[in-house]
Amino acid sequence: MLLAHMKSLQSVLTIWKELDYFKEYAAKLRSFQGEDKARETLTEALYLVSMGTNDFLENYYAVPHGNAAKYPTASAYGGYVLSVAESFVRALHALGARKIDLNGMPPMGCLPMERALGGACTEEYNAVAEDYNAGLRAVIDRLNGELGGARIVYGDVYGPVSDALAHPTSYGLENVEAGCCGATGRFEMGYLCNARNPLTCADAGKFAFWDAIHPTERLHRALADAKMNTTLHVFL
Repeated sequence: MLLAHMKSLQSVLTIWKELDYFKEYAAKLRSFQGEDKARETLTEALYLVSMGTNDFLENYYAVPHGNAAKYPTASAYGGYVLSVAESFVRALHALGARKIDLNGMPPMGCLPMERALGGACTEEYNAVAEDYNAGLRAVIDRLNGELGGARIVYGDVYGPVSDALAHPTSYGLENVEAGCCGATGRFEMGYLCNARNPLTCADAGKFAFWDAIHPTERLHRALADAKMNTTLHVFL
């Protein structure tokens, strides 16, 4: 992600800073393992990359005089985020990464925060996510054709999350509209959410979301199972 949730800019790690840390790790690995073994480690490792949701919800829609002014449409901003994703993957490849899972966006219009006012999913946001995901698949096709030795797969997040929200009982879920944390489960996140909060639900496993944005362990597990069965198994 380009920026993390609701933190001051001073405490946020940009994706390029994360890449700097990876460069430092790769250098230390070569020092410890030697050049050949380090190259093998970096090549055989699986890299999971996820970005997009925070960038739209917090850096585009929530800041009308920022990126929304620079990019007149959500599609134009999506093109920018896709260009960042592509550049990041190319940089990872240059550092030795070969097995990369590039994840798409979930149905972000169905996050509790986006359902706070009317209760229903914000379909405009879901359409933006689907448009972005289509662009991401095109980026992945291009990268696979250009980056030697790489295998980059599209990690479908939208489908599995949508299915869990549409058929909650099949996943052992009872509430898919609000988060477990806080008085409403629709606005609380970050420091407002912890097990000591007297208004936090007793069993987060019955909820799809922990707070206004983040999935619970149960929904994450369902997503992980779906990805292993449809995507990540190719790396085994």
